[in-house]
Amino acid sequence: MDVNVEEDADVTKITLTDANPAVANALRRSILTKVPTLSISHLDISENQSAIFDEMLAHRAGLVPFTIPQTVEDGDTVHIAAMKEGPGKLYAKDIKTDNEEAEPVNPDTVIATLKEGQAVEFEGQAELGRGEEHAKHQGGTVGYEKIDDGEFVFRIESSSGYSNEELFEQAVKEIKKELDEFSEALEEL
Repeated sequence: MDVNVEEDADVTKITLTDANPAVANALRRSILTKVPTLSISHLDISENQSAIFDEMLAHRAGLVPFTIPQTVEDGDTVHIAAMKEGPGKLYAKDIKTDNEEAEPVNPDTVIATLKEGQAVEFEGQAELGRGEEHAKHQGGTVGYEKIDDGEFVFRIESSSGYSNEELFEQAVKEIKKELDEFSEALEEL
């Protein structure tokens, strides 16, 4: 199987040749569901005078993807906190973490708009998770097209802390890891 990578603005095109539909679909599913990403899993809102309900504020904050620190592994948590007074907007970049490597991927994402005299304050935890657990952990969007017999073109757009190419590489690693686990399970039979 051959792999050819083309960068095009925010989208990466990856062409697989000598592949089959099962491999192409496994790669797509792995990108969507198996690659770990970092996002808020728990939020305590101590003040919310904005026009949106606490649940909506928590939902919007929970959808903010963070870059993944090298030191964070499955089961670890990153403490997050935000405090903002109006007038103005609460942006993703206003969410601070206790790990310098963890920061919002899209810092200019608006979470809430605050008028004069309004304020928002919350803190919580971010954890690694996978798209198979919750859609907020999907590493990005991906689709593929069958061009010819055995030739597939993927279009990958990362929305996580990975570049498009890193997202693809992580997906391949996750497939290899699962195949190794399957092989070990077969040997035990």
